[in-house]
Amino acid sequence: MPIVSIEPPDAPALDVFYADEGSGRPVVLIGGLSSTNEVYAPQISGLSEQFRVIAPDNRGSGRTLVHDDDGDRAIDRMARDVFAVLDALALDRVHLVGTSMGGMIVQEFALAHPERLATLTIGCSHGGSPGAIPPSDETIGIIVTGSGAQASEDDIRANNEMMFHPSSLGDDRASFEYYVATKALRPHSSDELERRMHAIMAFDAWERLPTLNVPTLVITGDDDRLIPPDNSRRLAERIPGARLTIIPNAGHIFWLEQSAVTNRALLEHFTANS
Repeated sequence: MPIVSIEPPDAPALDVFYADEGSGRPVVLIGGLSSTNEVYAPQISGLSEQFRVIAPDNRGSGRTLVHDDDGDRAIDRMARDVFAVLDALALDRVHLVGTSMGGMIVQEFALAHPERLATLTIGCSHGGSPGAIPPSDETIGIIVTGSGAQASEDDIRANNEMMFHPSSLGDDRASFEYYVATKALRPHSSDELERRMHAIMAFDAWERLPTLNVPTLVITGDDDRLIPPDNSRRLAERIPGARLTIIPNAGHIFWLEQSAVTNRALLEHFTANS
């Protein structure tokens, strides 16, 4: 996998590590809070049959190197990273996809640079605190317990399992076990996750979303406990012309649990707007 060096404005330079497979119109996949590009394996393999698929590791994730890191993980800064990667790779109009925190990053990108997008896809995300529906108190408790410095292995597993639909936690746990393996392969430190949580709490695109003029798909799982599906419904209502897809039997990590359904939805969105 290649590396591209970028120097975004007003931010430390990066050596961005990214997956790059296939050919044709570029599809760019932006990961979430604790993701590296490995989490998009089903999309990279499936979509690259028709498109060039690029999946960078975000600032502070995986094998991307931040020079003179100041620790700032503001969502708009990470959107500028995406812009710099597109410029460095000479990519003009792309299909841009982001999930969870990545869905916030792609919103900021689309609002700043709609001319660079063929389509936008926002997965399991929200538009900022004014329009966001929080998780339940029970889910918050699982997150807090499973993310703490003193978390037991059982607490951590419960936190990870909360991201998935119950049907994915039965006899066939392949998608869940793969997700856990990606997190263990290149883990984020507690300090890194805290920086990102501060950035998520400060994120607010809600008032600007009605100005968005890009063909948009909003997609989520029907049993997302972390970012409840009503957030996606609100996003789709807020963004002019947006389409909403809610995938059955899927939680927050819907694209792994229901990869074939997700890929079909993405391909239909891309081909309808190419």
